[in-house]
Amino acid sequence: MTGRGSPGHSSRRRFLATAGVGLAGALAGCGYRPGGGDLAWESSLGGGGMFGAGDRWFRPAGDRLFVVRNQSGRTFDFEEDAWRDYENAEVTGLDPAGDARLEAETDRQATGVPAVTETSVFVPVEGGRVTAIDRERAALDLDDPTVDTADSGGDEADEPDPVRWRTDAIAESADGGTGDDDGVTGDAPAVTVDAVRAGGRLAVAVTRDDAVVLDAGSGDRAFAVAEAWPDAGDGSPRSLSPDRVAVDGDAVWVALDEGDSGGARIARFDAAGEWLATRSLEAGVDWLTVVDDAVVVAADGGPSVRGFDRDLGPRFALDVPAPNERPPVGGASGDDGETSGDDGAGRRVYLHRGEVVRALDVAAGEVAWEHAGLPASRPTAVDDRGIYGVGEESGGDGVEPGPALVAVGADGDGRWSAPLPEGVRVEELYAVGGRLIAVDGEDLYGFRAEPGERWSLLG
Repeated sequence: MTGRGSPGHSSRRRFLATAGVGLAGALAGCGYRPGGGDLAWESSLGGGGMFGAGDRWFRPAGDRLFVVRNQSGRTFDFEEDAWRDYENAEVTGLDPAGDARLEAETDRQATGVPAVTETSVFVPVEGGRVTAIDRERAALDLDDPTVDTADSGGDEADEPDPVRWRTDAIAESADGGTGDDDGVTGDAPAVTVDAVRAGGRLAVAVTRDDAVVLDAGSGDRAFAVAEAWPDAGDGSPRSLSPDRVAVDGDAVWVALDEGDSGGARIARFDAAGEWLATRSLEAGVDWLTVVDDAVVVAADGGPSVRGFDRDLGPRFALDVPAPNERPPVGGASGDDGETSGDDGAGRRVYLHRGEVVRALDVAAGEVAWEHAGLPASRPTAVDDRGIYGVGEESGGDGVEPGPALVAVGADGDGRWSAPLPEGVRVEELYAVGGRLIAVDGEDLYGFRAEPGERWSLLG
């Protein structure tokens, strides 16, 4: 198990970071200025237990990248004076420098996509349960006077419990409160939470057949979509997808297939489970996302995108290719409050399909620009400045052709491109606090996201 004083990063990262700073300082006298795509640091995820790491999930949130990884192994229980096996999930929050600033563990292994808000990390775990980690109490810097030590019994040497709450409400909702410890409901298969969507007040645990709404602060069950759906008498929702569930303030948005017609219905519920608006669509829905005062949905198969106001009145309809999975929102808060930035970029929904990225301006109801050269098969990241991806350097001027990091501004103009270090393969990419963090297996690479003149006569 990973100790709170041991971020799990190799000393190699610290050496490279120190060497890099010294090298940059030396070159600064020669006119060198770090620019976009320059490697700032390198690290390793490490850990994972003696049996190795299992499934993992990454969630960027402001100036942190949260990593949830399943782990298993053996540890010595000093109270019981015996070894015991464990299987759980490690939660880590990395800052833009690649250092761990938050660490916690769940009591069970994770089963799906977590959610992050300003105060909590919500992790779906085995048995149809959810564990909420308190970001403040799980912070590694316990000298911060804002950290609550009330749970330590007055002994500052004790660490506060990082778990805000655990809930069985999802498993109980599936069987009326009679599920066993593994979430098995009678003869039915075990309930699995595929993802959590969350905002400041509400968290939604999404399973295959339902979405259970919880109070984000306490974990108390508010309602289940299956019982609150306008046509609940028709039975529970079928094959509910996390990409068709969103949380926005006190509202929960859900899109479900409507019978055998091939269409879908969208509904907005308040925190008590009262439906406030509903609308039927002639086509199915791949995903929905809430941006500012609008909800954007993509038709099944991605041939078009539609926008509605909060009462589900029509705002725009565009025949534009859309991805099959929910796209990122650059800048301002999206459906779960995980991105923020200036208002101009905040209305950009980045539709990435084929080798073309299209920036949807939600306020104007139109595609603001298109940019070719970023294959959708490769990862992208967004922030308030624009979108980043992996393209190809054509070569020339001493640069060998090959994969490169590419930055496109929120206005559609190219900002910079830089070749990737030799041997680095970008599996996932995230924009975090002025850095791009690339994942390559167990290795992490931090690149500068700001453009700059790499060589200058000014020194």
